[in-house]
Amino acid sequence: MEQIDMFDIINTKNEIPDKKIPKTAVLKKKELWCPYCSKPVIFTADRVLGVKRCPYCGISNKDYNVKMVNDRWIKR
Repeated sequence: MEQIDMFDIINTKNEIPDKKIPKTAVLKKKELWCPYCSKPVIFTADRVLGVKRCPYCGISNKDYNVKMVNDRWIKR
């Protein structure tokens, strides 16, 4: 029998990232929606590259889909 850990059952790296946050999802302060994991997460700092990353799938907060789903574009 094969042992299953928590990260085996977590959905990471969707084939097609989410286009919008589900209506039932509630984001807390400092949380962003990860379109690749399909869940709210607090992105952690990557001090080497100077960006924030999803702790589950490792995608950056500078990714196009992360910005689109969270409406994080700079408005001028």
